[in-house]
Amino acid sequence: MKKLVTTLAIAMLAAHLPAPTQPPLPTLLISDLGGGNFQIIASNCGYQSQVELSATTDFVNWTAISTNTASDGGVVTNIVQATNSMNFYRAAVSTP
Repeated sequence: MKKLVTTLAIAMLAAHLPAPTQPPLPTLLISDLGGGNFQIIASNCGYQSQVELSATTDFVNWTAISTNTASDGGVVTNIVQATNSMNFYRAAVSTP
C-alpha cells in the first residue's frame, strides 16, 4: 500500500507542474540588397529576447556573427556581405 501511495503522489505532482517554457522558434528570411550585401531578418524571436546569428560552411563549426535584442515584434535585422564560399545561417534565441 505504501508503494501505491508514493507512486500516486508523484503522478499527481507531475500533473500539476507547469509545462517548461520553450524559446520561440525563429524564422529566417534572407534577401539580396545588391552590391554584395544580404539582409537577414530573424522574426518570431519573442519580445526583448537575445538573438545570436551564426554562420557556417560545413554545419559543424559555427561562427557567431552578431547578438541583438529583438524589437517589439520579435524581429532582428542584420546585414552581411556575400563571400566566395557558400554560407548557412542560424538564429539561436534566449528569452529574458
